Amino acid sequence: MADTAEIVLDWFRKTAAHIPHTDITGDTELIEQGILDSLQVLNLVCFMEEQFAVILPVEEFVPENFRTAAAIAALIERLRAGDTRAALSG
Repeated sequence: MADTAEIVLDWFRKTAAHIPHTDITGDTELIEQGILDSLQVLNLVCFMEEQFAVILPVEEFVPENFRTAAAIAALIERLRAGDTRAALSG
C-alpha cells in the first residue's frame, strides 16, 4: 500500500491538473503557488476523512498544516496516532 505522503501527492496531482506546468512534490508550497485555496482545503479535508478515517479538529485548520503535501501527510499521521495538538507552534 502507498504511504500517506504518496496518497496525498496523488490526490493533488489529480485535482491540480487544471494548473498548467505544475509538478507537485512533497515540499511544493501549495498555498503560496495557488494550488490549494479555501475550496480545495474543504475538498482535501473530505478526502482525508474518507481515505484515512480521521476527523480534523477545528484547531488544526491552520495554514502551517496545509503548506505542503509533506505537512498534510504529517498532520494525517498525527491524527491517526490520536495526537490532536497543533502541528507547529511558531
